[in-house]
Amino acid sequence: MISIASSLDSGNTGLSPIPFDLKGYGADQITPETPGAEVLTNRKNALSNNSSLQQVLHEDVMPAPRPNIIIMLADNMGYMDPGCYGGGDVLGAPTPRMDQMAKEGLRLTSCYSETQCTPTRAAMLTGRLPIRTGMALASMAGAKAGISPEETTLAKVLSDAGYNTAMFGKWHLGDVNESMPQNMGFDEWFGVLYHLNTYSQKERIGYDPNWVKEDPFYGIVEAKKGENLKLVTPLNITSLAFVDEQCVDKAIAYINNQANSTKPFFVYLPFVRTHFPSVANPKFAGKSSKGPYGDAVMETDYHVGQVLDALRDTGKDNNTIVVFTSDNGPTLDQWPDAGYSPFRGGIGTAYEGGVRIPCIFQWPGYIEAGRVSNEIMSLLDLFNTFAALGGGKIPTDRPIDGIDQSNFLLGAQDNSSREWVVWYTGTGSAADTLPSAVLWHQFKVHTKAYDSFQGPESDYGQIPAVYNIEIDPGEEHNIAGEHDFVIDAYQKIYRQLVASMKEYPNTPSRAYPIAGAAS
Repeated sequence: MISIASSLDSGNTGLSPIPFDLKGYGADQITPETPGAEVLTNRKNALSNNSSLQQVLHEDVMPAPRPNIIIMLADNMGYMDPGCYGGGDVLGAPTPRMDQMAKEGLRLTSCYSETQCTPTRAAMLTGRLPIRTGMALASMAGAKAGISPEETTLAKVLSDAGYNTAMFGKWHLGDVNESMPQNMGFDEWFGVLYHLNTYSQKERIGYDPNWVKEDPFYGIVEAKKGENLKLVTPLNITSLAFVDEQCVDKAIAYINNQANSTKPFFVYLPFVRTHFPSVANPKFAGKSSKGPYGDAVMETDYHVGQVLDALRDTGKDNNTIVVFTSDNGPTLDQWPDAGYSPFRGGIGTAYEGGVRIPCIFQWPGYIEAGRVSNEIMSLLDLFNTFAALGGGKIPTDRPIDGIDQSNFLLGAQDNSSREWVVWYTGTGSAADTLPSAVLWHQFKVHTKAYDSFQGPESDYGQIPAVYNIEIDPGEEHNIAGEHDFVIDAYQKIYRQLVASMKEYPNTPSRAYPIAGAAS
């Protein structure tokens, strides 16, 4: 039996209990002719030594205090929607506050989510691959399922470390009491259980209430730690316009109330925008030239600015780390009520358009302003990174797939501590389940893929497809026949995952138990 505590991320692979790494495939065996040249692209670099925050590598990087932590998560936002990623004014919906955040912080160009809403939220809050937690598929409204109460969330880790914790926005990790935020580490929360279109079903053509069991919480809800959920107000297609505004108002009030607290705080603010249907808040209706979706992007940008202004006004900006990102790529099946990505695919697929997302970090005085990095990072890593920054204890009785990226974010190392990312789709929980895709350096390996939720499906048969996403970001030219070494790396990653999942069996699907029961 491997000692988990002693092998925690021992090979910097992102799989704590398995002491196998792929460093022999990277730049650790290469002496660059020009010092520093190897950091121009993360794809050629192996994993750096992942020292703790206290083991700062450079003398000019000061150890950081325990910060307040804020995660702002957009829903289904396209990679190129923000202006700082090439969109903004170009796409008819300017995003001045996101752009300002990028100028004052770190903008990542190779940050990755899971393929759908529920898997990403589970991965981000637990640091574990969704296949491990049974949350690899978007949960359906009224499914009466949810994330296992045995999972340890970032909110729980930070709460145990002395943080005040609060959530304002979309949960989408379960609609049974044991799986709700107030029982998963949050002191309080206000928001919605499901994705936005859930609340407009009654107004759709052909809706038959006799075939639908009415959920008592189809609306804005709230609860404090340990309490039962309470319905604040029902929602319909008209009132969807005000959900984010109400949640952000609550978040700002919370930040203001924390101004004189001696304890740090963690705020999780998952917006309902830019999920369809885009019902414009009257304050933003017609503000963009892209229609309701563009109006929603501009509203989201405004709310980002509101949060940053609240931190500044309360004097909390210099001791708060903030991240803005998205849970996956755009919903191409709902075009034009969808975002834009220059890559192939959208939500529901492991192609770049489905999983490559905007991600901006800001922490004045600690994260270098105006920095841009193409290093690989996964939203899995937020769990480990924020736990490390907050002085929290990461569970040692289970595999943790996230990696502490605090040294990378704070500039103590140029390279990310992550070398590869893996994606599983569907409800299978067996240890030998094939990943849908693996990103390794600049190469993407696919076994099966969809261009969107509706397809078409690409089944690559006996030999996985290989794409070089640096020179082929559209994933159009399969080069598997000339790159056996990439398949070899994929196989080693796969065997490592299988070994880990056999030793620590995955939780069967809890996101969608009807499908999960058959897997």
